[in-house]
Amino acid sequence: MARSIGVVECDCLSDVIKAADRMVKSADVRLVRQEQIGNSKVALVLEGETDDVERALAAAKEGMPPTLTTTLIPNIRGEVLNIFDLPGGRFWQRA
Repeated sequence: MARSIGVVECDCLSDVIKAADRMVKSADVRLVRQEQIGNSKVALVLEGETDDVERALAAAKEGMPPTLTTTLIPNIRGEVLNIFDLPGGRFWQRA
């Protein structure tokens, strides 16, 4: 199974917290990074198997405002993770 990352972005911190809670309850994913973007936007990065990340992102969007967006990046390469200072190494070399 391919390792992937997902990104959730929103302009409301409480919505991102709700989304994070839903994601970890719905699938076997790990939250790896939270970033403040500008004055109001918040981004959250998660990792896991592609199917789990897809399921988590779907759960994050359920019942949320349209300002909450999600992106799946399947089968991501380790060197891409390194550029953005995301966890890499052994985790991404397994399987």
